[in-house]
Amino acid sequence: MSGIDIGARLAALERQITSLQRASRLSHASLEDAAIQVYDGSGSLRAVVGQQADGTSGIIAVNGPPPPQPSRPFASSVLGGVAITWDGTFLEEIAAPLDFARVELHVGARDGFIISDATLRATMESPQGSTLIIAATEPVYFRLMARSTSGTASAPSPQAGPVGPAPVVAQDVLDGIIDSSKLAEEAVGRAQLQIGAVGYNQLGVGTGNLVPDPGFEGDYTDKLLVGKTGWSLTAGNTSPRGLKAGPKGAAPSTGRALQITELPASPGDRFFLAFDTRVSTDWVGESVRFFMEWQNAQGAVLDYSVLATSPAAGGPWARVNRQAQAPAGTATAAVWIENRECTAGFAEYDNLEIRTVVGAGMVLADSIGATEITAASITGAEMVAKTLTAREVKAQSLTGNEMATNFLIARHVAAGTLNAAHLAIGVDGNLISDPSFESAVTTARLATDWTVVAPGNASPKALRLDCTSATTVDKSITLGTFPAMPGQRVWLSADFQLSADWNGTRASIYVRWEDAAGAVLAYSRVTNGAIAAGSGWKTMSGAPDTSAPAQTVLGRIKLSADNTSAGTVLFDNTSCRIVIGSQPSGTRAELSPIGLTLYDDEGDERVSLVTGRANFLTLSGATGGSVATIDDKGNAGFNDLSVTGLSVAGVRLDSRLAQAPRGIVAISRQYSAVAGSAAEMGFVELAFQADVSRMYRIVIDCFVTASVDTGEVHVTLRDGGTATPTVTSPVIQNRVFPIASTWRPARVELIRSGATLGAGLHRLLSTFHAQWTPAGATVTLFGKSDQPAHMYVEDIGQAIPDTGVYNPGGGTVTPPKQQYEKYYSAAWSGSYANRGSYNSYYGNQCLQGYYSANNGMQASLIGFPAALNSDLAGAAIQQVQLYLYFAHWYNNSGGTAVVRVHGHGSRPGSFSCEGTALGFDWGKNVGKWVDITSIFDGNKRGVALDPQNSAATYYGRAEGVGEGHPPQLKVTYVK
Repeated sequence: MSGIDIGARLAALERQITSLQRASRLSHASLEDAAIQVYDGSGSLRAVVGQQADGTSGIIAVNGPPPPQPSRPFASSVLGGVAITWDGTFLEEIAAPLDFARVELHVGARDGFIISDATLRATMESPQGSTLIIAATEPVYFRLMARSTSGTASAPSPQAGPVGPAPVVAQDVLDGIIDSSKLAEEAVGRAQLQIGAVGYNQLGVGTGNLVPDPGFEGDYTDKLLVGKTGWSLTAGNTSPRGLKAGPKGAAPSTGRALQITELPASPGDRFFLAFDTRVSTDWVGESVRFFMEWQNAQGAVLDYSVLATSPAAGGPWARVNRQAQAPAGTATAAVWIENRECTAGFAEYDNLEIRTVVGAGMVLADSIGATEITAASITGAEMVAKTLTAREVKAQSLTGNEMATNFLIARHVAAGTLNAAHLAIGVDGNLISDPSFESAVTTARLATDWTVVAPGNASPKALRLDCTSATTVDKSITLGTFPAMPGQRVWLSADFQLSADWNGTRASIYVRWEDAAGAVLAYSRVTNGAIAAGSGWKTMSGAPDTSAPAQTVLGRIKLSADNTSAGTVLFDNTSCRIVIGSQPSGTRAELSPIGLTLYDDEGDERVSLVTGRANFLTLSGATGGSVATIDDKGNAGFNDLSVTGLSVAGVRLDSRLAQAPRGIVAISRQYSAVAGSAAEMGFVELAFQADVSRMYRIVIDCFVTASVDTGEVHVTLRDGGTATPTVTSPVIQNRVFPIASTWRPARVELIRSGATLGAGLHRLLSTFHAQWTPAGATVTLFGKSDQPAHMYVEDIGQAIPDTGVYNPGGGTVTPPKQQYEKYYSAAWSGSYANRGSYNSYYGNQCLQGYYSANNGMQASLIGFPAALNSDLAGAAIQQVQLYLYFAHWYNNSGGTAVVRVHGHGSRPGSFSCEGTALGFDWGKNVGKWVDITSIFDGNKRGVALDPQNSAATYYGRAEGVGEGHPPQLKVTYVK
């Protein structure tokens, strides 16, 4: 080849190489029955491209990162179910992942349900979101969970719900399909109408409270708050929900207002408005308002009727009310609530009320007050004689202020008409008259710096003490007196509130014990204790240890604040009650409003069943310290506990424990060697006591070595019974191990029941000998210091029968027997009067014994389903146990149940049963299992309660079918 040809060929090859370098590296590649695995920078497998494990081909993503958490779903009611909408967004505004696969919808019936395969109801396949409708009959909860193409799940979305199916409303029914002829009388009530489905245009006005959902408890309020910034739900005034409004909006001179509803109105219509409100401790605002905006037919605003209040910051719930009247030209009234000019904190609302003042010719209660009556407009001339009687006078409305001095005297009171039922003091045991300071009784008591104010602590009024003084002083007021005697104790209580600027050492309610001359003998006092000023309403209460001393004839009840110089104290709901005691000191019982206390002969508490402590029951020792407690959650604490019997679910705990394995009952460890030869040699002896009801594992676990490499060693377990075991005692297990000159483990194990071994003492011996070894060869069994040999006997549980059969591998016609343990609930039950006819008066209850001649000697029959007999046909019964719950015995200490058996397949009309009986002691309100194996066989269908003894100890009643604790049978059998 010439030089020119060589040069041309080289140039051509160079062009081809350059072309190959620029071309895709896989343009001429292929995968033959294989796949490419894609890994990330950390070495984790992310995808498989090509042939997959199941024979298909494609790209499969694996081990992808979890998708972001979906946003909360929105749920709404539809007919027959619920519509759930996801808007396609994720929390924290994270974009949808590129490996998005779907979003799963999970539904649960309980708040806080856990996502599982069982809660999955549907999926949304688009990252744009969608709406799913699921069937539902009750309100349910919802959560979403996103998954990537690799199947990785996201964290669940926030929970939504509960939302239930929507009722049928007018929009869901074709016009004219349902008319009055299709509806039963009174078929449509409030429960059948969806909130908001019928507006005021369809309802008459003035039939009650005109505010829809006045307590903010329903769907109406939920829909009302959608999109309303600054408004939210909160706890109500002794109700689940109320409404809360935050500070005003961005615009100046505005409030936080919310329109509640709209009502039809006509000029001159009068309405009664009321609502409950309170504000937070940091609230700053002009007022809290509830008002009606009067509008004409064109919607123009004519005027406002405003119910406004400026409550004290941090104060309690208060109710305010007023009347409103529609001006001329009124056609409608818009109803609003408003947190007016609020710049900090929040206001709360509950229990809105709007009622027509006059409706159907009736005057609304409380709608006519002093402001509606002109002074002196009602006189004797306006009243017909005798028209104003006790029926027209409100209780306590006539006081001393309305009566002339000495007007009501003895001659106006009929003999016997004024008794304890007509006296306020002492009716409920409270020695303080007007304990909440509501009447003129308190007004007459007032002293310097003491005034009555409103409101109180859940009452209209309270007693206020002004503590302002240039120097620190004690200030007190007397609430009443009562005759007393030495040894008397009292229980005292008072609600109180210390202002934030209050300065003093204590606020208290106390009794001052005085003698006949009025001299002070002692005090019984309860105080504010460690409660600080500005803490809101609190309660001080208790039974002071100090009792009335000798010479006491009078107890004076007082309120006080000591060493005060600033601030105020409010008091309300005071109480002074006598502690009822069997004697003043020593061994006694005391009963007070907080409970019962028992004292020993030293005067120390032994039993205290009182409120206000962390314990439900406290047992105190002789030194006064607590020795045992049961708290309000049922948790018990004892220094020691000893019971004759303890049952769990009706089964004695010792019976349950007896069924469990008891572990190793005998063991021996060996650290040295024993050498032998072809003659059998003993190794270790071990003794134990066998129980026929138990199953045992017997083990010798050691090491073996030999002087040669050929032959075998036999390790044997022998049982000498009660005699000394030898190398000729009966063999119970044997194993053969090949000999090696190096040491190896040797283990012989036997599992056998105590019944097979025999009850009582067993002296076991492990032995060994060599076989097929050269003459003079030795074999050694041993344990080492760091690896000892063991021989032990282990109790592995209750004995069970052998149920296996021999099978050479060709199959068996009949499967091997099995042991079954089955429970059978009673199918029927009933009582029989005079051991004769069925007594339907007691229904399914099971009575036994004699109470009176009405029913004579009573007995009962309890039957079980037919499955009991079919299960036991051809079976070997191991054990039969009966569960009964005795709800009553004649004696509080319990009685004796007498159990027999019968063969009735259904409840017969007259009583009969087998003669053999078993008796069991039973407590009242006790359910337990008892063993009736000895009288029960496979032909029986049930049990009878039949004492045939008229003694009171045999009269009792067990619960039957359909009651809280019906009879049961537990049968263990082999079949």
